[in-house]
Amino acid sequence: MVTFKRPAIVEEIRLPRLRVNYLDWPGAGPPVLLMHPNRTNARVWDFVVDASALPNRFIAPDARGHGLSDYPERGYVLQEYVWDLVEFLDALQIDRIVLVGAATGGNIALLVASQYPQRIAGLVVADPGLSLDKKISGDVKEEIVKNFRFPDFETAKAAMPFSALWSDAMKDHYAEHSFKRLDSGEVEWRYYPAGAQYTEGLLEEDMWDDINVSCPTLMMRGADSHVFPAHNMKRLQEMIPGSEAHDIHACDHRISQDQPETMAGLIDDFVKRRVAGV
Repeated sequence: MVTFKRPAIVEEIRLPRLRVNYLDWPGAGPPVLLMHPNRTNARVWDFVVDASALPNRFIAPDARGHGLSDYPERGYVLQEYVWDLVEFLDALQIDRIVLVGAATGGNIALLVASQYPQRIAGLVVADPGLSLDKKISGDVKEEIVKNFRFPDFETAKAAMPFSALWSDAMKDHYAEHSFKRLDSGEVEWRYYPAGAQYTEGLLEEDMWDDINVSCPTLMMRGADSHVFPAHNMKRLQEMIPGSEAHDIHACDHRISQDQPETMAGLIDDFVKRRVAGV
């Protein structure tokens, strides 16, 4: 078991449309809200927050159909996630945040920042799936259903996607929080496969015209990632005035787990330089 310098407090809150589980790291200054990728959960952020030197409060919800939040049968279009986030902020009485989104969480974060600019003090987007290659999307949609249940925990842990560059501690920690043990001895992922599959398919669609971000923005991509190719990062940077972009070497799609210390350092520097009130 990993011992963190700054352990998360596990909380839950009832929103108008669903119950949300979330991790909360108390602090001061503008809260930093972290949105995880599709078919994952808030635990992708533990090592990033632990590596951060910011005094800010960090908050990481499990999205609908993920982790320990509710699994409704419907509501897996990107806009539903946007509304969930706004309702979550309202329930916690938080007016303004630094918003960090990874992978599909990055797509959602871009939409939130475009639609609710008054709520976003700064935006960090890590390897989003913009106009995602249909081959990549197709493979993921197949994997979501095909590799959902496993005969035992060790088999499940060995099959975690994008985990080739993770440390053993990262693999152990994330697996412990991401699989549900069944009475049969089998284990299955803690996400709703039909919802995750539906959301994944939406990443193939063009959402560039829906992006209208004006806040300070940092974007990053794993240098070895095929999900967010360099030409897409260049296009996104050109669309957001004054934005910053970084390639992270020795890193694939899951930056928060491949390179948590590097990601934390980039976020810390960005927030200190570009976000007022820190």
